[in-house]
Amino acid sequence: MMGKAFGYMSAAVALLALAACGQRPMELTADPKVQPSTVAEVKTAVPQIAAMPVGEVDKLLAQAGLIPILRFEPGVVSGAGSVIGTDPPAGTMLAHGQVVTVLIAGPPGDTLDEYVAAHRETFVGIGLDANGVIVIGVHQQADLQREMPQLSQLAKGKAFRVQSCSRTFADLQRIQLELARRDFVPGADKIAFATTIDPLACAIRLTIELSDAEVAQLTARYQGALVIQKGTAKRGG
Repeated sequence: MMGKAFGYMSAAVALLALAACGQRPMELTADPKVQPSTVAEVKTAVPQIAAMPVGEVDKLLAQAGLIPILRFEPGVVSGAGSVIGTDPPAGTMLAHGQVVTVLIAGPPGDTLDEYVAAHRETFVGIGLDANGVIVIGVHQQADLQREMPQLSQLAKGKAFRVQSCSRTFADLQRIQLELARRDFVPGADKIAFATTIDPLACAIRLTIELSDAEVAQLTARYQGALVIQKGTAKRGG
């Protein structure tokens, strides 16, 4: 259980948290050792994912170098939970890092995690802080007053708070795609690492073994959009 002693935050308290994470937009800087990513220069086709379950969407779009934004269609009752199409349609050539809207039959699930995933234009991600309190990253332009009643209902009495982020889910996913190219430091293609969206930091958390100089270099490059945690991870990205 996630901290019944805390109780969920009221909308008024949650609104105060919105000032906690103002950050500058990501800027990539040139470096003689690590060249800026050319991820946006590479073209890829939108994959054919119609009829596939929603749980496979993120992996398949990431493999294509694209960013999925889910849109559930409650009025479509047949094949609930499966993909009914994409916008743009399958086969369209896009630059890596572009957004694809994925249409899903039926309503989203009734958990807080599923609600956040179904509204990526609004939410950045969801996680836990050191006290076990749920933290929901919310883009700073979101209408929080409209969202708070639904978040409170889905939290079902569990403690939660919101964190205002200057970057969107898509912004952070683009950074994950860049890192997945394995050219961010010399020899990155041979290093095991893991990435995840950290809603507390409004950033990508990169778990990897790097030198202090490399950590400083990448931290400066992404200017607050990347948090590096030294440690070993399964080969990934």
